Amino acid sequence: MTTASIQLVDPTGADPGLVNLDLSARPTDLRGLRLGLLDNSKANSDVILRAIARILNEQYEFSDIFYAKKHSASLPPVPEIVADLHRHCDVVIAGVGD
Repeated sequence: MTTASIQLVDPTGADPGLVNLDLSARPTDLRGLRLGLLDNSKANSDVILRAIARILNEQYEFSDIFYAKKHSASLPPVPEIVADLHRHCDVVIAGVGD
């Protein structure tokens, strides 16, 4: 796994400072990992995510595919959903519908 860091920019114009955030380690291969799908609750997000998962699963043969859905497209996921993703997934795809 490799690591990297990024700097976030606040779209509201507030200065977040020059604090770099370390990203989680990235796997070098997806084979056998547990895939998470985070549906943002917009129309067709579930269809798009499940289609992507099917295509990727043919190539990487995930050991599990975990599906979670946000309660609102305009709000971040509740802490319980984030905790479930951490517990059940190695990698996560967040989906957008419409």
